[in-house]
Amino acid sequence: MTRYLSLIATLGVVLALVAAGLAQSAPSQPKVAYVVSGAAAEQPATIARVRTLAARDGAQLRVTHTTADQLGVTHLLAASGYDQVKTVGVDRRIAIAPVAARFPETRFVELAQ
Repeated sequence: MTRYLSLIATLGVVLALVAAGLAQSAPSQPKVAYVVSGAAAEQPATIARVRTLAARDGAQLRVTHTTADQLGVTHLLAASGYDQVKTVGVDRRIAIAPVAARFPETRFVELAQ
């Protein structure tokens, strides 16, 4: 009886290790977010276009109106592990460069207005 329990326990461990390995090797979708700010945040057509892109990508959309909000949102997204942050109208010097320096694994992509 003890021998069977030992065999079952060993088999359980092996199956758990295989399942963990499969879960780690499965490709995951990159985390993507969109940030619209500055003059672009005041243009309904631009916001609608970016909202459509975000919905298509299953991504989060943030609309900010101040440079402080731009910095806060880009920092929060990078710190939360987003792989890519696509921006429209975000001030590169204030809200992208310092965050990109601190979180080099987050890619910032500037989109045209």
